Amino acid sequence: MAALRSFKHQNVTSLEEASNLLGKYGTKAVAIAGGTDLLGVLKDNIRPEYPELVVNIKTIPGLDYIKEDNLGLRIGALTRLHAIEKSEIVKKKYKLLSMAAHSVATPHVRNMGTIAGNICQEPRCWYYRNPECTFHCLRKGGRTCNALTGENRYHSIFGAARMATTPCSAECPGKVDVPSYFSLIRDKKIDKAAEILLAFNPIPAITGRVCPHLCETKCNRSEFDEAVSIRNIERYIGDYILDNVESIMRPPQKENRKKVAVAGAGPAGLAAAYYLRQSGYSVTVFDKQKEAGGMLMYAIPAYRLPKGLVRRQVKALQSTGIKFRLQIDIGKDVTLEDIRKDFDAIFLATGGWGQRSLGIKDERLLISGLDWLTKVNSGLSKAPGKKVLVIGGGNVAVDVAITAKRLGAADVTMACLECREEMPAIASEIEQALAEGIHLMPSWGPYQILQENDHIQGMQLVRCTSVFDAKGCFAPAFNKANRTRVNADAIIMAIGQRADLSFIGSALKTERGLITVDQDTQETNAAGVFAGGDVATGPASVIQAIAAGRRAAASIDLYLMKRRIPTKIQKVTMQKFSSDCLVKMDRGKTAILPVSRRRIDIEDTVGFNLSEMENEAKRCFNCGCVAVNASDIAPALIALGAKIRTTKRILTAEDFFSAGTMKTSQLEEGEFVVEIQIPKPALGSQQDFIKFALRNSHDFPVVSVATLLNVNGNRVDAVRIALGAVAPVPLRIKDVEDFLKGENLNKKSAATAGNIAVKHTLPLAKNKYKVQVAKALVEKVILTLCERAQKGNISAKM
Repeated sequence: MAALRSFKHQNVTSLEEASNLLGKYGTKAVAIAGGTDLLGVLKDNIRPEYPELVVNIKTIPGLDYIKEDNLGLRIGALTRLHAIEKSEIVKKKYKLLSMAAHSVATPHVRNMGTIAGNICQEPRCWYYRNPECTFHCLRKGGRTCNALTGENRYHSIFGAARMATTPCSAECPGKVDVPSYFSLIRDKKIDKAAEILLAFNPIPAITGRVCPHLCETKCNRSEFDEAVSIRNIERYIGDYILDNVESIMRPPQKENRKKVAVAGAGPAGLAAAYYLRQSGYSVTVFDKQKEAGGMLMYAIPAYRLPKGLVRRQVKALQSTGIKFRLQIDIGKDVTLEDIRKDFDAIFLATGGWGQRSLGIKDERLLISGLDWLTKVNSGLSKAPGKKVLVIGGGNVAVDVAITAKRLGAADVTMACLECREEMPAIASEIEQALAEGIHLMPSWGPYQILQENDHIQGMQLVRCTSVFDAKGCFAPAFNKANRTRVNADAIIMAIGQRADLSFIGSALKTERGLITVDQDTQETNAAGVFAGGDVATGPASVIQAIAAGRRAAASIDLYLMKRRIPTKIQKVTMQKFSSDCLVKMDRGKTAILPVSRRRIDIEDTVGFNLSEMENEAKRCFNCGCVAVNASDIAPALIALGAKIRTTKRILTAEDFFSAGTMKTSQLEEGEFVVEIQIPKPALGSQQDFIKFALRNSHDFPVVSVATLLNVNGNRVDAVRIALGAVAPVPLRIKDVEDFLKGENLNKKSAATAGNIAVKHTLPLAKNKYKVQVAKALVEKVILTLCERAQKGNISAKM
């Protein structure tokens, strides 16, 4: 064990003084009471930050006491565990707590350690506790739980605790809670999984086909074998939703009589419309096109996104009560001001349909990639030429190039400023283009259009040496001495789109051709007017547009209804994973048509079937923490129905414990435990605490069980039972309680209770033995209490 480093040490005389100091120093200050846990933490330097200040709260008077009143027992936060263990009041009426205190470590530790310190101790995971903070694990703000696939003999057998946004969800612009809906898939609850997915993304059948799936780039599974195929699972659930629209995408139960207009039926507008409708608004979507869907319908080729699927998605949204007014061009057929007069709020999501300019001579001879794709999706079935040059390196450019090739162009070349590694197109789409014979020319930019009598002959390209400057801003640099000619009879531009803002007049603030919005709320400078999608950000992905629409819907709801989200206790949810995920499993493969069979009107890929989807969901690690809460006192307090009073609130023991970054409780910064409050157990109640440790009784528990039983004769009237050291938080096992209520205590009921206690376990590779230990301890504690109850009955009769 290393020596302590230097730090400031300050005694305080009140919790308020301590709170102020912690607030001032933030993460660079810690509080010390008994010090039995913290001193070891500091000596081994296991925290990401070493404290500059240690605040000594032992010097605060009035927090070391054990008192009983008419309501029950009250214990001060700084009361030593030894005092609790030896207290006659505790031993007589709250025996369970006395037994738990006695089980803590050694007499020396019990003489020093306090009850508040014990229930707030840091995790006992080997990776978390490794000296010099060797492992920057999930619990310390890292990306992974090392124990999940590493040393896990003493870790959770009830799944992992979600304590932060997982890497996949964090990388997703829509922040989709991927692990939660995957967990429900593994539980065979497809409808519930669909509900979670819809809460973040109302068009998953579409994103499951066209999303760049950034989530997969951060999947922790990739460090084990391959990333989970999140997009294919999303696609299956999205298709499932469309197949079961009536039971899953229902109209709101209540209407609120407010009206909201949405301008634009693309992904941002559709998302906003859905979430507003779910909140009870009357929603009308305006769009200038013949059909709803925006670029989903008109720009993305059918081989990637079938148009029949887009129509089904729009119809599903209509089934919730959303109204569509199509072929309405705002600014021509109706003014923005007219809409504002008729509706309580408006969301502008008109997209970016204009072509950006190259700024070179004879540009009028070039074809707009977006316009051309729109014509193809509207029925055009002819390539624009035999030799086609596409300018651009994004997904639209790839779509244009592949579509031209499939429509009969003999030679298609893509030229872009970016080098291959910087190309904005999805890597798999680039690979597909190469497989179909598209010639790729990265790091080349347009220099001169070659033409004769307004007929394209080709283009002279110039070598691009860099696209961005030192600050990351778009500032292409060229080597004009290095030029080359590409022959072509058609040149298609796919260098990005611009928004048409002519319809907004002077009502809204704009900047660089985009509507200015608050990035968090999508609010514009005009009251009741919100904007999002390409009209506010420029060209972006479908999921980015969806995220903007969802944010706007929440902001409109707040604006119109003045709703505030109440502060809630963040209870720990035990995230389930499949034990299969801990072995090497091949990633599910997407079936794709051979090149010879690919067309522009048939989808290239075939999604997963049910079995493939379920097997892929099993590969998810769920990326939670599997370190256990090792407090001996914690399960005892839960079994006794205790409450913890802090400087800010009163929490039940069940709600108090948590699993977060550098914390094991709900305590916020500057919040302290003041008192433990335990209600009086019923007269004659049976209490017991059993702890299994590997070697000595003073070791940390492998499993512990705390039980409080109220019996009438031999029949159970009431019961509370909690397990310790089996999960990231102490667990109250309500299934066992429900079974025991009304049961007679005997060997059969004890055995059944043991089986029920471990019914939902999810052991890791090396801790399956803990399941049997937990089962045996539950059975043992019930048999012990049964014997005590029987002896009590005999004594009473005598």
